[in-house]
Amino acid sequence: MYVVSYFTDADEALHLAYSHDGERFATVNGGRPVLRGSVGTGRLRDPFLGVGPDGLFHLLATDGWTSPDIVHATSADLVNWSEQRLIPVMAGVPGALNAWAPEFFLDRRTGLYHLVWSSVVEPGGTAEGRDFEHRTQDHRIWHCITEDFRTFSAPGVFFDPGHSVIDATVRELAGGGFLMAFKDERGINDTATAHKDIHLTTFDVPGGPYAPPRGPVTPSLAEGPSLFRRGDEWVMIFDHFLEGRYGAIRSRDGVAWEPVSLSLPPGMRHASVLETSVSLPETSALDTLAAR
Repeated sequence: MYVVSYFTDADEALHLAYSHDGERFATVNGGRPVLRGSVGTGRLRDPFLGVGPDGLFHLLATDGWTSPDIVHATSADLVNWSEQRLIPVMAGVPGALNAWAPEFFLDRRTGLYHLVWSSVVEPGGTAEGRDFEHRTQDHRIWHCITEDFRTFSAPGVFFDPGHSVIDATVRELAGGGFLMAFKDERGINDTATAHKDIHLTTFDVPGGPYAPPRGPVTPSLAEGPSLFRRGDEWVMIFDHFLEGRYGAIRSRDGVAWEPVSLSLPPGMRHASVLETSVSLPETSALDTLAAR
């Protein structure tokens, strides 16, 4: 079972869709939100779902354009949710202006979970008056570590290739190590730009060293990559954010990629795909969710 979490421009809240084959995705609750934000700015952008050490589904989400906190909630069934809370991931970092696209992954060797997100840090800077939505800012990928999602390490830079990057997503490789996709955030939001596309790297230990980045593996003006396994291949979906549509590619080895056609929800923005063994047939409670 594959569960997609996403938001829309019309409703910055948690939306869900699911698929049994990783190709055709059906929306939940008629495409309406299943959870709305109740803390911080009240927004749930870039929602990510993963399974934590307690066996629960853990939601992370961006709390608006200029919040240095991220939203966190848990659920046993994707229907009923805990109270939401803000995790102040960039607290104590002078000049931290935001915290975007939070995700997490497990390092099985240590049993620790790594939260990753994108932030601009400018000591003495301010988010006031900045056009974060339309103008490129100088981001790096940051992270912190937790074993229980209650206490967290101090934040630190996770990935810095020497230029602005956002939207990191990390998957464990079967033979050991990790595969990471990220957006090269240089350039401008114009089809003629030389950047604003998705690249890949690998690493054995969280925090590097990193293999030389490969790519781009997508056209320009793409963001929000998400990786999942479908049979013996990788599939990556990504947001053509100015065109209002999604793209997808596939690869046997994570090196050579080709386009693939998927049926995805209309209006989907910055989605993440969760592979889960939880049985959610078409007649499940997900299909009859009432909007929260």
